[in-house]
Amino acid sequence: MRRLRVGLLGVGVVGGSVARALTQKREQLNAAAGAELVLTRAVVRDPTKARDVPKNLLGTDAEALVRADDVDLVVELMGGEEPCRTLIDTALTHGKHVVTANKRVLAWHGDALFAKAAAKNVALRYEAAVCGGLPVIAPLADDLAANAIRELRGIINGTTNFIVTAMAAGGSYADTLAEAQRRGFAEADPTADVEGIDAADKLAILVRLAFGAAITPQKIFREGIAKLEARDIALGRELGYTLKLLGTARLAATGVEARVHPVFLPTSHPLARVDGALNAVQVVGDLCGPIMFSGQGAGGDATASAVLADIIHVARGALNTTRATRDLPILPMGETRTRCYFRIAVDDVPGVFAKITQVLADHAIGLASVLQREPPQAGSAEIVLLTYSAPESAHAAATADLEKLSCTRAVMARIRVDAPDEHRHA
Repeated sequence: MRRLRVGLLGVGVVGGSVARALTQKREQLNAAAGAELVLTRAVVRDPTKARDVPKNLLGTDAEALVRADDVDLVVELMGGEEPCRTLIDTALTHGKHVVTANKRVLAWHGDALFAKAAAKNVALRYEAAVCGGLPVIAPLADDLAANAIRELRGIINGTTNFIVTAMAAGGSYADTLAEAQRRGFAEADPTADVEGIDAADKLAILVRLAFGAAITPQKIFREGIAKLEARDIALGRELGYTLKLLGTARLAATGVEARVHPVFLPTSHPLARVDGALNAVQVVGDLCGPIMFSGQGAGGDATASAVLADIIHVARGALNTTRATRDLPILPMGETRTRCYFRIAVDDVPGVFAKITQVLADHAIGLASVLQREPPQAGSAEIVLLTYSAPESAHAAATADLEKLSCTRAVMARIRVDAPDEHRHA
């Protein structure tokens, strides 16, 4: 049986799971790969720390590993942009296959690295870079290859999904974030998750693969969850909606729209029922129609499952899960059409509602539904509006004009709604 010699960059939570599987599941993995998978080297920061790798295989020189003659495939699980980008590039330059879980590197430097892999006729695979153990990359690249992808939506960050699920049960943002940190779902510095940075990196990878668009995260509109209030989630539920942080991409006549932000989905939508730290991606193809993938998006064993699958694919001779990019514009957010939820604090005086509806009419925005609540303060009121579909630029301009009304105390929230205009509520 031929051998595939594996070098492992990083033996943390995921790397440790990969190393254990290569030993404990050796027969199963070798049978699936049609080759003997052999771990020959591993790079760690501290080689004296107890790990699931024989000490004679451990080292600290990552540059030496990616150049080593006894490594055919480099598995990069260190994370971060540098030195990982350089190490991956060097490995490819030396004719080595690469499997990585590094969304940051691929989101920002994927085009150059895929071109290098193609030129060297080696594999660059990255199933674990998006949604951890949830298979999304290979199905898009292979099983759905005959489809023209029309759109995709994804809950692609488990931390934020855990937080908004807990907020829907009545918790505050601060309390649910603290709970996510206590349970290990959120980092001590949660910025990349709660500000949508992590999701934008993943969406860039998916957009490149699904539509062939050359894209980096800086072209993606991004809005996080830090300003969300449990009150809006509860009011949205009254209107028949569930809140999620979604990465959304659609193919339009003039380009691709790509955005990450909180979204109200109809409670009947399959993604609305994906709770806790789970991930899910819905893909719509011209032939297959809507298909959804759902499961664990993080964790050592779940992510190792995706890494090992890529190793097996390389052993079988499969190369890159990518496609050639084309000159496909990424549309400005202002051209995106959505519906919107507004919560507005106003003076409790006659004529307020007429002024608000006039502002919407001035921007050609239709009004679909209204709720009115009386807050505890005397002389104030709270109006909740649900609009029909209109350009983002119109909704943004209407928001600015609503804030200028003499009767408006504050526009407390504006949340986009992903639902067709014909959707109605009792």
